[in-house]
Amino acid sequence: MKIMSWNVRGLNKPRTVGRLRQKLLEESPGLIFLIETKVKDSKMAEIRRKCGFLNGIDVSAVRRSGGLSLGWKNCCKVTLRSYSVRHVDVLIEDDSDGNKWRCTGFYGHPEEQHRGESWDLLRSLDDMPDIPWLVIGDFNELLLSSEKQGGRDRPVRQMKGFSAVLNECGLDDLGFTGQWFTWEKGKFSNTNVRERLDRGVASGSWWDLFPDFKVYHLQHTFSDHCPILVNTGFGSSAHVRTGQFRFEAAWLLEESCEPEVQKLWSLSSGDYLDRLSQVKKGLDRWFKDLRRKKTSTLAVLKKKLAYLNEQTPSDEVLGEITDTKLSMNFELDKEEIFWEQRARSNWLKHGDRNTSFFHRCASQRRRKNKVKSLENVNGEVCSEDNEMLEVATNYFSSLFTSSTIGDCSRILEGVNVCISESMNLSLRKAFTAAEIWDSVKSMSPLKAAGENGLGALFFQKFWHVIGDDTVTFCLTVLKQERPMSDINQTRIVLVPKVDNPTGMSQFRPISLCNVLFKIISKTLANRLKLVLPLCIDEAQSAFVPGRLITDNVLAAYEIFHSMRMKKGGKNGFLTAKLDMFKAYDRVEWNFLHSMMTKMGFDEGWISILMDCISTVSYSVILNGSIGDFFHPSRGLRQGDPISPYLFLICGEGLSSLLRQQSSGIGYKIARGAPSVTYLFFADDSVIFAEASTRGASVLRDVLTDYEMCSGQCINYEKSGLFFSANVGEDTRQDVARILRIRNAINPEKYLGLPTVVGRNKKQAFFGLRDRLLACINSWSARVLSQGGKEVFIKSVLQAIPTYTMSCFLLPKTFCRGIESILARFWWRNSKDKKGIHWSVWSELCALKENGGMGFRDMCKFNVALLAKQGWRLITNPMSLIARLLRAKYHPTSSFLNSRVGANPSYTWRSIWCARGLLEKGLRDMIGDGSTVRVWSDFWVPSDYPRKLQAQSPTNVTFVSELIDNGSMTWKEDMIRGLFSPQDARKILSIPLSSSNVLDSKVWCGERNGVYSVRSGYRLLLEVPNTNTSLRPVLKQVWQSGCPTKMNIQCWKFIRNFVPTKRNLCIKRVTNNPICPRCLQEPEDVAHVIRNCRFAERVWFLLGIQCNYIHQDLDIANWLTTVIQTNGKHHMQIIIIAIWFLWITRNNFVFEGIVKTPEDVVTSTRSYWLDVKAVSTKLSSSNPSLHVRWSPPSSPAVRVNCDASYDISNGSADLGVAIRNEEGLILGAMSRRVFHVASPFAAEAYAVLHGLHFAWDLGFPMIELSSDSRSVIMKLKSEMHDRSEISNIIREAKSFSRRLAGISYLFSPRSSNRVAHALAHLRRSLSEDGFWVEDAPPSIVEIINTDRRWFSDI
Repeated sequence: MKIMSWNVRGLNKPRTVGRLRQKLLEESPGLIFLIETKVKDSKMAEIRRKCGFLNGIDVSAVRRSGGLSLGWKNCCKVTLRSYSVRHVDVLIEDDSDGNKWRCTGFYGHPEEQHRGESWDLLRSLDDMPDIPWLVIGDFNELLLSSEKQGGRDRPVRQMKGFSAVLNECGLDDLGFTGQWFTWEKGKFSNTNVRERLDRGVASGSWWDLFPDFKVYHLQHTFSDHCPILVNTGFGSSAHVRTGQFRFEAAWLLEESCEPEVQKLWSLSSGDYLDRLSQVKKGLDRWFKDLRRKKTSTLAVLKKKLAYLNEQTPSDEVLGEITDTKLSMNFELDKEEIFWEQRARSNWLKHGDRNTSFFHRCASQRRRKNKVKSLENVNGEVCSEDNEMLEVATNYFSSLFTSSTIGDCSRILEGVNVCISESMNLSLRKAFTAAEIWDSVKSMSPLKAAGENGLGALFFQKFWHVIGDDTVTFCLTVLKQERPMSDINQTRIVLVPKVDNPTGMSQFRPISLCNVLFKIISKTLANRLKLVLPLCIDEAQSAFVPGRLITDNVLAAYEIFHSMRMKKGGKNGFLTAKLDMFKAYDRVEWNFLHSMMTKMGFDEGWISILMDCISTVSYSVILNGSIGDFFHPSRGLRQGDPISPYLFLICGEGLSSLLRQQSSGIGYKIARGAPSVTYLFFADDSVIFAEASTRGASVLRDVLTDYEMCSGQCINYEKSGLFFSANVGEDTRQDVARILRIRNAINPEKYLGLPTVVGRNKKQAFFGLRDRLLACINSWSARVLSQGGKEVFIKSVLQAIPTYTMSCFLLPKTFCRGIESILARFWWRNSKDKKGIHWSVWSELCALKENGGMGFRDMCKFNVALLAKQGWRLITNPMSLIARLLRAKYHPTSSFLNSRVGANPSYTWRSIWCARGLLEKGLRDMIGDGSTVRVWSDFWVPSDYPRKLQAQSPTNVTFVSELIDNGSMTWKEDMIRGLFSPQDARKILSIPLSSSNVLDSKVWCGERNGVYSVRSGYRLLLEVPNTNTSLRPVLKQVWQSGCPTKMNIQCWKFIRNFVPTKRNLCIKRVTNNPICPRCLQEPEDVAHVIRNCRFAERVWFLLGIQCNYIHQDLDIANWLTTVIQTNGKHHMQIIIIAIWFLWITRNNFVFEGIVKTPEDVVTSTRSYWLDVKAVSTKLSSSNPSLHVRWSPPSSPAVRVNCDASYDISNGSADLGVAIRNEEGLILGAMSRRVFHVASPFAAEAYAVLHGLHFAWDLGFPMIELSSDSRSVIMKLKSEMHDRSEISNIIREAKSFSRRLAGISYLFSPRSSNRVAHALAHLRRSLSEDGFWVEDAPPSIVEIINTDRRWFSDI
């Protein structure tokens, strides 16, 4: 561990703080003691945190002198004992070795007459003689006369007093390495004085504890004292880069990184893996050269300064020392400016909005994962790295070794063949480059890299360089033309579950797979998961598309509730909650192969999946050391994308055995409900059976057979039994004895949520509040700006209760309590200060354009989440949870018409309470119209449902009466006679399907017709009564492109949420409302940024015309007028100027720092230029995609479609162009269709008419292309569509079955120009136009341009 002490002689200047940060970055101390900070404790705390020391104690300066700060990082546990203006005393426990010792930062009184008080203080601190003690700091005294050079001699009595107190306390000087003196003054030889005032002293027991310690007097460029560094020799907090290559994300900040990768890849040769290896070596050299260049100049200057400090202090030497320090400062300035610009660019690009980075910081572990000791199989404790590595390697080698498995025939009898020949053909079809890229871009970029050190980030950022070669390599492996073993090496990293672990079971093994292997595995997994719903039982909800974890939670809670209520009846029931020991690691490969074969998977598909798991080789990484490779014979890796899906197939073995039992297994919650035998979520298993010796025996036999065949092993210590209320104690004991599972009074939490919620509901969910407070009080939340707080609240804090609120309706008082915690966090100034609440939470929950911050109203968001469960009950009526709830609570009615019922469960009551929200936003989508009532149901498209009013008396009841069944079109005359023109137009624009389609429910709030929590929440959210004049200016503020913290500050001024003097008077914080800068007028928000002479001068120098604008306008209207006068392009500079006006005002009030308007203008313009430069760089680095038309693959033809929508009459002009592989036009169409609801529907009609046109011209194989990505995705999708164009898409899919072959392609507008021009051409035509092997003259040039372009390439 490194401890640094430094008398910094004031930290008032930003440059001094920058020098301090640079020095700390170089030395990487774990604990630092700063003396004479000369700032307040609050200011010092901010500086300390900027330096990376998030924990510490700060003592304020007294009248601009003194001031102490002791800070520490998370490399040790520190307990504060005492502090004063002269010392800070702490107790330290090293994480690296567990030793406890004291460290006291000491500052001797600078005045000689008070020096004795300091020695008395040191004596009083000597109260723990058994604890090793280190004292470090500026003692302001010498031990020997040789420790002084120049000036008058030090009186002996003074030195004796210092020596005496050290002897009394048993403290000895630690010595040093480096320059002799630690303090210096005087620039000329006749006035130069040097003394050794700073030192470290320690007790004998401390010397024994750290026999290899070192003390250094460091070089420095500011302060008249030099830093003292004590290195104990253990637990250094500096990061040591191991010899293993790893691509660092920080390298992407270097402008030369991408050119270097391009150069290395172009110069590489040989096999793909050899080329990657060459790139790795080249990048390693590149980074070392880069680092060497940056440090060489500074290193030379440091060496020169060290040499000069050892020379006799002549005028020439002192002058050289001054010059050298100035040169060092200049070099440090250059590096600091360079990295400041980099950091600013990064902040401006990602800043407060970088959610994924924010999550990564918030969840970062505080302790190092260093393993100190391990027990081997004989119980012996090993502490040497090589011994511990051998223990870990032997453990995993044994764990991954196959054991003899039993006869699987009984299990396989219950497994159905579920994979058809067509499914196997789909699984085995040739893989494409698009599938490989989809896998790459879906990977988390910052996940730890595997054996080759190249993480997903490298492939994502440089895909344009290495993508084609990577695709070729991956496709070769997928074709099994290259062995999977070449890229299937996996590192196992041990992450402790507990403090100071010693047993292997106390670690969580993390498998780091090669990223190339993960790309291939993810590509296979993307195909496999499409057929999983047909293979995996409905009681297993993990990783299966369309199933959610909440399905199991709700089903389990319903069953537990039923069991608790079952107090009568002859038969009792039990719940066995099983915990599998190392479930993934014990999967037998032969068993998995047999299961896939019985399910009907193609042998070739099985072969490539087995290659993924059987060709792996493992090695263990422990404390940076890498063990030998070993080869397993069973097990799945949790870091492998395909493993979760293969584990589900393995788990189907247990499902098979349970399904085969005719009696003793299963539980029904109500008459007519399905019998639930088990609920699985990955390896989390719950089984229901009769609470009898027969039921227990059947369950025991099932579990035994499954263990013998699959390799799984039940952890009986962590498993538990729960019984229904009518089971006697004797029966419970008998069943527990047969199953060898403990009897639990109540079931423990299931999937992280409570299974019992009693009368005190707030108590049941109190853990959420604790988690929220723990997250807020964590180190990461202490240093956040206001913009950072916004992201922290939205992305972290509000997400904590989301999972719970998806299943339970939390009490309103509990939700308000959570909001109160969030509000306190938002408004407080620091960890310990309360802060002023400028508005109530409900105002902050308003949308940003309405004057709020877009935070969540927790009660309403809770209802919106529960409505999602209600939506799933409506749209998935055959799901397990829907059938359970229907049988128990609404067997003869729909969910929307259900009642809460008698003695309902808490989960059902919660979901039922969200029914009202669904009723507000649901409407009927017309299929055949036979079940939808014209006047009482909601069925006409609108933002939110409403009932229709008849214009004349009618007997029409159902919508089907408005449809001509022969042609499946609307009866237009009847509709126009019955409804208003607006309603008639909407009805006629509803597409109808020629096939027999049933009516269904859709959600009005989303274009795709599917309920979303977002749209449900917005429907519940009441728009606050804010001035509508705020919306234009607020919209411009939030979209300005400035850092979020600046936008928030501007928002505060607009809403008058700023602690100006007048506002503080209103809050009774002060009684003086006068502006502290001009001392003339009351200071309100208008005065700060507009009326004060200082502000007027700033606006004048910036060239912003605002002096003549009405001074009586409120800030929102004033800003709107200023923007209108000066132009929207000035929005950024206005927001930045407001930020710096407020910053300079606060610096003047609280720090006494005086800035002129010219200083504010300089800072504003400099920052604005940075913002502008970053915006320009971002726009230039992301050019709009300009893709030209490409020919189809022969013998297919390319059909390009586009549409132009006219909102005034609800018509759409369609354009279709058909071309062959030479780019020659084969057909063109330009036509108009009426009764079109939206541009979205117009694009769908263009596709449908394009299909018909191609068929009419006799083209059986086509490649259909559109510039509407949504339409193309719906044509490709097999999912049920609920959007407004669902009937059009259904018609297109149905018609496409007539063709011999069809594929759907998305084309950007630049490659769809001919169809686009044909659509717009219809406006100039008197009637629809059709051309065969010809095109209109205005289109011919576009066709020829496309042909010339692709012929050139």
